Amino acid sequence: MNREKDFVVFSQRMAGFLMMNGCGLKKIKNDINIPTKFVYYFPNTDYVKNFVEQYLNKSNKRRDKVEQRI
Repeated sequence: MNREKDFVVFSQRMAGFLMMNGCGLKKIKNDINIPTKFVYYFPNTDYVKNFVEQYLNKSNKRRDKVEQRI
């Protein structure tokens, strides 16, 4: 049986961004190391990866903007 791995997300903010952009959440579990946090599982598809890349690019641009002010 060939099981495709899930795309695992540890950031609530990123998980929210993915869901707001139509990426379906497969499941959610408590983090083993920090029980008050969650781990989010998405399908490992190009659609999800595209939005992850968009999220990371936006996040890096915000970080660069803040660093320029300092």
